[in-house]
Amino acid sequence: MLIAGNWKMNLKYEDILKFKDILTDLKLDNQVEMAIFPQFPLLYSAKEYLSNYNIEIGAQACSSELKGAFTGDVSVEIISDIGCKYCIVGHSERRMFHNETNGFIKKASNLLLSKNIIPIICVGESEEIKNKKNTNQFIISQINECVPDNISSNLVIAYEPLWAIGTGVIPDYEEIFNVHAVIMNELSYIENLRVIYGGSVNVENCSKIFELNNVHGALIGGSSLKFKDFLAIYKSAVKQII
Repeated sequence: MLIAGNWKMNLKYEDILKFKDILTDLKLDNQVEMAIFPQFPLLYSAKEYLSNYNIEIGAQACSSELKGAFTGDVSVEIISDIGCKYCIVGHSERRMFHNETNGFIKKASNLLLSKNIIPIICVGESEEIKNKKNTNQFIISQINECVPDNISSNLVIAYEPLWAIGTGVIPDYEEIFNVHAVIMNELSYIENLRVIYGGSVNVENCSKIFELNNVHGALIGGSSLKFKDFLAIYKSAVKQII
């Protein structure tokens, strides 16, 4: 399982040190991986201070170009040099505020794979699509347009229904199970595929989510900023494995 904390545009350098301090007594389970995704300027410090605790580091986004005159963008080469294992691509906030299309996501994912970085490709429907009962068709379309054609192993898909992100509302557990089943069926040819759930994951609902046998972890936003909650969610995932 993968428990991933997307810090978004929150927390600072001193918070990495605080996180390091509370990790002292935590023993990670080798079947449940923990990763955090700080802002770009903090990636190197996070890698430096947390690598001894077996915490993986990931980037929140990347450019779809390898290098060049793209002011403000961040290349996968830099992400690779820092030692990031993961990079989130296609998060709904990037799609909305930065106009990242499915084509962009596919191109960026290809670059990440070329540098041995695992893409975490986000997919998810709007409330309007959900109400029209077109969720499965929409998710399949996103997958077909976002996932690189030549990938055969090591991919993470994060199912994040747009209407659940930051709202405190999540789909019914049966709905989560069904969408994850659709994703896994569509990508059954990929070895080591993991489908994780994101969207208002918290201490109260995580154990029920992790009980679903096709949920391979969580992409956590707000609750990852509260370190005790984040670690409690991690421990809940460990209990489910045991």
